[in-house]
Amino acid sequence: MDRRLSGIVFTVIFSIAFCNSCVGNFFADSKAFFTAFLNAPKKVGSVIPSSSFLANAMTRYVQRKDAPIKVLEVGAGTGALTKTIAARMGEGDLFDVIEIDPDLCDVLRDKFKNNKNVKVHCISISDWNPQYNYDFIVSSVPFNSFRSGTVKTILDKYEALIKPRGIISYVALIFMSSAKKIFSMGEKRADFLKNIAFRREFRKKFEFDRDFVFLNIPAAWVYHLQVVKKD
Repeated sequence: MDRRLSGIVFTVIFSIAFCNSCVGNFFADSKAFFTAFLNAPKKVGSVIPSSSFLANAMTRYVQRKDAPIKVLEVGAGTGALTKTIAARMGEGDLFDVIEIDPDLCDVLRDKFKNNKNVKVHCISISDWNPQYNYDFIVSSVPFNSFRSGTVKTILDKYEALIKPRGIISYVALIFMSSAKKIFSMGEKRADFLKNIAFRREFRKKFEFDRDFVFLNIPAAWVYHLQVVKKD
């Protein structure tokens, strides 16, 4: 690798690590995240936690209103986004945090044990059936890793759980989709193309904004959707 390019890559990685360390123990979280990735790469989808830049982009529409709000985070990992959202919670607000990996759930419960707004649930989003709906849903689910049927189920679940005119924000890691299209073959490639089509159609119906986040490993798109439900 060219020395100049090596220097740029090192600077970017160092900057992201530094920014994460400002909002938590980056290296401790990375160890927990990497362990979870090794145990279940399809469920975790990344080897390190989200950067603070990605966390800010993912949560920028999560704002407290005059009345108490309900927020759902799906695929919380070690809580990079959770901490950002929790800081905005006020009296009477509800913040449900969904994480399927048991070890990461333990990390989250310990980290937010003193925050009465944060409720950590170690469960699949497919099995989550609360008796209320949400003002905001923030999703770090690694859609590229799932079968198309699972992606469709999750998107349908989000649409069912969000309040009318509520906002859903979700992440798509750059290069992951292209790499999978290149290296997948046969039935797997056909299913992945359906996966992409389901997400594209969902965005076509509801997307109103998006962010490109370069300072994350890997870089990412963040899509913001406002769900308008028909009577």
